[in-house]
Amino acid sequence: MTRATLDAATTERVLLPAEVYRRGRFWRIRAAEQGCHHDLAATARVFSVGIID
Repeated sequence: MTRATLDAATTERVLLPAEVYRRGRFWRIRAAEQGCHHDLAATARVFSVGIID
């Protein structure tokens, strides 16, 4: 089990607590601890995720 404390969230509307990614044959997870003041659609666009309205 892994734990992380996200203590910087104050006014953010969207939080990205972790990233899950694949490296070679293995899946990995790492703490991202990022927050954004945008809505979810705008935040997804920042990370190059396509949004269909």
